[in-house]
Amino acid sequence: MSVAKKLTEFPVKLFKHGGSQAARLPKELRIEALEAVGHREGDLIVLRAAPVAAWPKGYWESFGPVGDDFTAPEPLPRSAHRDRVLEGM
Repeated sequence: MSVAKKLTEFPVKLFKHGGSQAARLPKELRIEALEAVGHREGDLIVLRAAPVAAWPKGYWESFGPVGDDFTAPEPLPRSAHRDRVLEGM
């Protein structure tokens, strides 16, 4: 991204969604991810793509030897309900 592109400001529409505030970003600011994380820096709000979950290192090896045709499945997509249940364990 060029320096000129970084300094360009874009209009962002704000609206209420339930009890939260949401922002409609123009396609130039699109985040190519299913989830984002954000933080505040003074009066700036900074958003970035959330890291993709992965199986813990050594998880599949902990089951012992497997056949050559075994492929570890992709991590499950995030689920608000499942995440709350797991956090409570």
